[in-house]
Amino acid sequence: MIKIHSETLIPTEEHFRIAAGPGAGKTYWLINHIKNVLHQTKRLKKTRKIACITYTNIAVDTILKRLGTNIHQVEVMTLHSFLYKHLLKPYASYLGNEYELNIKKMDGHQDPVLHFKKVKHWIETHPNSDQLVNPYSVNQLIKLRQNIESVTRWLKSLKYHIDKNGDISLTCDNKQAYYINEEDEQKYLNKTCLNILSLDLLAYKKLYWLKGILDHNDVLLFSYQLLKKYPFILNVIRSKFPYLFIDEFQDTNPIQIEILKLIGAQETIVGIIGDEAQSIFGFQGANPDQFSSFKLPGLVDYVMEDNRRSTNSIIDILNIIRKDIKQNKIRNIEGDIPKLLVGNRMAALDWVKKYCNKDEDICSLSRDNPTSNAMRRDYNEQYMNDKLIEEFINVDKSSSSNKYRSKVIISCLKAVEYAREGDIKKAIKELESLDGDINDTDERKKIALKSLHLLLGKYDNYKNKPLYDFYLLVKNNVKTEISKLGRGAAATFYETNTYEQLTLCVNISEDFSKHKTIHKSKGDEFDNVLIVFNSSDALEVFLNPDLKKKEEHRISYVALSRARERLFITVPEINDDLTRRLKPIFDIELV
Repeated sequence: MIKIHSETLIPTEEHFRIAAGPGAGKTYWLINHIKNVLHQTKRLKKTRKIACITYTNIAVDTILKRLGTNIHQVEVMTLHSFLYKHLLKPYASYLGNEYELNIKKMDGHQDPVLHFKKVKHWIETHPNSDQLVNPYSVNQLIKLRQNIESVTRWLKSLKYHIDKNGDISLTCDNKQAYYINEEDEQKYLNKTCLNILSLDLLAYKKLYWLKGILDHNDVLLFSYQLLKKYPFILNVIRSKFPYLFIDEFQDTNPIQIEILKLIGAQETIVGIIGDEAQSIFGFQGANPDQFSSFKLPGLVDYVMEDNRRSTNSIIDILNIIRKDIKQNKIRNIEGDIPKLLVGNRMAALDWVKKYCNKDEDICSLSRDNPTSNAMRRDYNEQYMNDKLIEEFINVDKSSSSNKYRSKVIISCLKAVEYAREGDIKKAIKELESLDGDINDTDERKKIALKSLHLLLGKYDNYKNKPLYDFYLLVKNNVKTEISKLGRGAAATFYETNTYEQLTLCVNISEDFSKHKTIHKSKGDEFDNVLIVFNSSDALEVFLNPDLKKKEEHRISYVALSRARERLFITVPEINDDLTRRLKPIFDIELV
């Protein structure tokens, strides 16, 4: 493995793999390499481009800004956007009727969705429905609350898997097929029932494809099938993009890797940049071993061992946790000793604000959406239910003859929160989904924009009130056709849970705030970082680190490595033994 630094230039006509720890300057290196290729290559000419693939839209914007005037010869996109634009959109018609994809209604891709009407129709028309017997008959599966909750949770875990022969199958995680009873216990759906339903998962997906609804995983499936079945498409891609560079490669999943191998098999030069220790998207199929095991003929390995981001005291922490790459201290500024703050998370944030200078920004990083949303909203309750939206949907569906009501309420709630975080496009798209029967696109957007304007204008009237107040606003002004709220479990939920409590569970995909999840901080850096751990168990990473096998440790490593100047960690409580063992590493303060 050849050691390089952020200023090193390497040959432009070779496949390469660069292992780079956090703060090594890999984005700076990548920009320089692209410019070097543009300067030396004779293979681009007027119509051909360099494809630069990265993981998030934030990273895309960063690279585009740094490229400056060179952007007209470089296509910088996320992989899903690249595949949709250059494979799926132009060649979807070649898929024929095999997948029953409605190409006319196809309009981009989105996060996975679940519509209960489609779930119900799928179960009712399942070819093996006659094998679904008591206590899991068709009627029992689609009408009983506990079964609805179990089946929908199970279907949300649907994933595509690729085997050694290159064949793709659909599977769901049976461990997700559960409901929570009154004693707060998880009760699981019968395995036999799940095995029967599993036999026809493709038909379930086709119900969405018939409406032109694609999620991110569908883009991968269709792109892979197009490349395998129609080699001429590969030739077109290679002709358009003689260079393909992929940043954050450790976050790719097996299907993405196979697609990249197909493209790189001929003519196109492929370069991958990544870090196994920062592989934190296991729930999407990413595996840290995929980076080191990726192979192409003549691929050359490089490593970047510098850390140009952090102070010496922060790098010392990183080097305690990591054994394979010992980072060099390029800034060579000692910096403050990292602080471990024990107590309430909001009290910890106040402590950090007082410790830092008044004009300095402080970024908090949390493990889950409810905690990051709570930090953003100054929500001080220690307990937060990260399944509250899911529970609401299940309670409302089981109590209402109109299953549409819960979808309307949640879509309106999400739209408000997306808009308040600056993502107006996503907010409008969320509201448009409520009017799928209106074929006129402009009319749908007009209705969605009008509804969004009203909901945002009335925000102060419901933001701290029971969900019931938000329901009344939606019922009276946005969707009058949703069913009335009678007595029962649903009414109790609407009255005892607040709008704010549900918003803590909303996932803000492109988070530009100062308080975000660790996953959304990938590729970013901040002067002052406060990491919010909900349990002292997370401190194990400092005492018995295992970045190879434990994804939770890799997630903590990513969070720690975001800090430039000062690093703070907060936990609710800590015992005397942990205090003693961590004193050599941290300044420990009670807040």
